Amino acid sequence: MKFGARILKTGIAITLALFIAQLCNSPSPTLAGISAVFAIQPSIYRSYRTILERAQGNIIGALIAIIFGLYIGNDFILIGVAAIICVALLMQFRLENTIGLAVVTLIIVMDSPGNDFLEIALIRFGTIMLGLLAAFIVNLFFLPPKYEVSLFQLIYNTNSEIVRWIKLNLRHAADFPLLKKDMEWMQKQLNQTRNLYGLYREERTFLKKNAVSKGRKIAVYRQMLLCSQKGFELLKIQHRYENDYLQLPPDKQELIRQHIDYLTDKHEQLLLTYIDKVSIDLDYVESHLAQDPQDLMQLFLREMEETEKDEYEDMMDKYHLMRIIASIFAYQETIDYLEKIIHSFKLRHTDENQIDINVNEE
Repeated sequence: MKFGARILKTGIAITLALFIAQLCNSPSPTLAGISAVFAIQPSIYRSYRTILERAQGNIIGALIAIIFGLYIGNDFILIGVAAIICVALLMQFRLENTIGLAVVTLIIVMDSPGNDFLEIALIRFGTIMLGLLAAFIVNLFFLPPKYEVSLFQLIYNTNSEIVRWIKLNLRHAADFPLLKKDMEWMQKQLNQTRNLYGLYREERTFLKKNAVSKGRKIAVYRQMLLCSQKGFELLKIQHRYENDYLQLPPDKQELIRQHIDYLTDKHEQLLLTYIDKVSIDLDYVESHLAQDPQDLMQLFLREMEETEKDEYEDMMDKYHLMRIIASIFAYQETIDYLEKIIHSFKLRHTDENQIDINVNEE
């Protein structure tokens, strides 16, 4: 059984909501605990956006319930009619995410006793809003998420696994059943990385200086994620067309192996450079920042042009060879750009770009 931060914050939010409701002498403090469950979110920004949306939805639901309770009635048939109207209005105002809690609010308010209906309805509505407020306070102050640390560690660990299998494949040392199983894990990790990147990108900063630095980091992490995706695509192409690769002469295989080894080593080095585990030669980088290392790529293209003259031409599917070449070039293009933006990030904005991340942290 695994207890995450969100599970713990849900329990704290419920406790806080019930405590505040009791301090306010609410006759139904349980309602605050129920609404707090609906408002817990994985990030502060989403929590802020959620409380605004759910407040609007609750107000709409409460108004409909009060109008029906005062002027039409509140039997079970009318509660159903009111719920239909409430859902239709929320969809019209594009507040679909608030439908659940808004309908709960409507039912609770309409179920108020006939005597002093308005007073009891307003007390219940206020108690529900207390629960939303308690959840927002918990999201804001208790266990604030460190998405940047988690994001980099996930990218680094996933990329390490991808690179390991790429190198094993190049040396014909891969266990295919195990690789197939691990590729499914890599795909799940990449999907989780995208979700975590979305949460990190949504987080807002309060100082303009921090906002500028955050924008640069978002660009770096977006490119890191793209590099991992291209590396994974290269691994899939390697795995799928390994027989075509083995039909190449040994010297051509060696050329491909050296080129991919260079790219994977460079990829790992760039990730460590970002967290200051590898130093940068400032003078060299500043003078070569706008250049692309194309010499090796051009050599590779010239070697591939010679395949038309070689005796193994009829033994290979040229389309498969083209797929292998294209995946290598796509991987290199993303790594080259990652190198540019990481070096620019480190060289031009040193003071505010200190990164405190350890790849071994959990």
